[in-house]
Amino acid sequence: MKYISYKIVAILAITALASCSDSSLDKLPQDQISSGSFWTSEKETRLALTGCYAYLEGGYNNAYDDGASDNAYCQYPWESTSTAISSGNINEGIDRGYKSRYTAIRQYNYFLDNVGKAPMNESLRTRFIAEAKVLRAMTYFELARNFGAVPLLKNAYSDPLETAIAPSSEADIIAFVLSELTSVADQLPASYAGGTNNETGRITTGAAWAIKARVELQYGKWAEAAASAEHVMGMGYELFRVSALTSKDTQDDYSSFVTFANAAEKEKFYKGLASYEQQFWAVNENSKEVILAAQNIDNSSYEYGNGLNTLFPCSDLGGWSSITPTAGLVDAYWDKNGNVFSAPTAAQRASNYNNGTPNAAYYDEFKNRDTRLYASILFPSNPWDRYSAGYVFNWAKGGNNNSKTGYNFRKLVDPAYTTTDWDGAQDFQIIRYAEILLTYAEAKNEVSGPDASIYAALKDIRDRAGMPAIDEAVYNTKDKLRQVIRNERRIELAGEGQRFQDIRRWNIANVVMKTTYDITNSPVQVRTWEEKFVKMPYPQSALDRNPFLKEAQAAKGY
Repeated sequence: MKYISYKIVAILAITALASCSDSSLDKLPQDQISSGSFWTSEKETRLALTGCYAYLEGGYNNAYDDGASDNAYCQYPWESTSTAISSGNINEGIDRGYKSRYTAIRQYNYFLDNVGKAPMNESLRTRFIAEAKVLRAMTYFELARNFGAVPLLKNAYSDPLETAIAPSSEADIIAFVLSELTSVADQLPASYAGGTNNETGRITTGAAWAIKARVELQYGKWAEAAASAEHVMGMGYELFRVSALTSKDTQDDYSSFVTFANAAEKEKFYKGLASYEQQFWAVNENSKEVILAAQNIDNSSYEYGNGLNTLFPCSDLGGWSSITPTAGLVDAYWDKNGNVFSAPTAAQRASNYNNGTPNAAYYDEFKNRDTRLYASILFPSNPWDRYSAGYVFNWAKGGNNNSKTGYNFRKLVDPAYTTTDWDGAQDFQIIRYAEILLTYAEAKNEVSGPDASIYAALKDIRDRAGMPAIDEAVYNTKDKLRQVIRNERRIELAGEGQRFQDIRRWNIANVVMKTTYDITNSPVQVRTWEEKFVKMPYPQSALDRNPFLKEAQAAKGY
């Protein structure tokens, strides 16, 4: 069941107030609902809270963050800030979500300041408050990890000058975030049955704990992150798995790429392919893997659907190739036996590709690889019959809406929605159970090194994709296992927007943010890295409104 559309609710609420004929309302602010005329019922309170959920709308735009990392390239600078960020052209002329997040915080604070006025069931009010506080905590976390010190506003305001205050330290912001999450997480239900006040998509206790684990991981609070993730692991979530294959699940012929020793091995491969790929489809969006998702519907007169069916595919599938994988991401997928892939040099790959007439060695590069590669990346000769009958990807270098790297994303695109731009009804999973398993594995390893619980978490993820377990005899130290976990995180969450922050918190951005090349060894984008890029600059509009930010900006090196 879909959660009610955020925009529709906002439109209905505003329309209801605008229909009043009392001329005295003409003096009310036109950009907000009057606290004196609105907070009169439980219904109005629900509408106001639903409006707060608009912050999650368009969650699929998180995919652009991969293009600001070494995972992908964003070729259109007018679509996002990622093109500028990945090139190292980072200054106060870009805004990586500072303004939009404070717009959301103003809405949360307005709700929290006024929710006590409405006559309603008290237990429901308590839950509504908890939902809003989790959204606010999540938003402040995203501000802090992007910008560092930021103003901490806990109440609504009417005069924008009230926001011109000195920024609180990043540590203080995160302390507030964790305090808020801890105080309300257990006031939320484990799930929602549907219907008024209980629509699917609301913040659950699992979502609150999962956000808490993400925050703790980001800031190296290893013991706390492991504990929070373990708490979520006991809540009944599980990885999505296809239990029985259909004829459509096996129509892509991978016999020339994957060597199957027997029928059982072939079945495991196709189940892994289907399970990993189909978890993101609309038909499976309420699976037990989903912890928090941005809700999407078919295109309507009110709003667009999920846009990844336009941003990811290539031109011959009606897409724009806006966000495309790099060769570095392709190289990150191991082989089917669980060994690190030995990638060819860029020059050798170009020679094998032979300007579009690949030799046998070129195709060998994609043989017997991690199942998630086939489910995630369109590389030359990868079939995708589910999207278009008989379709096989062939890179069309040059021209409009074609990949600049030689690859396109297949992951996160639902073949059921392919006829209209931005018409994807599938939700975008902001947090899914696989991330929790990876969080637990990383944090627990940092606390005490390899143990059976870490290997079990990794095995669950890899087995779902039809891959073997990690070799415990080989990856038997904290340092060795750390590298495995980081690579598993990179490929499992590819395209979901996590890599941007991961390379910063791991302090490897200076190593991986290098000039990227296409499969003909031609440069795609010159990339540079400076240590100050760990944090984004405040945008010029924020500096103009708040002079207290200027000192903090200088402290960051901008």
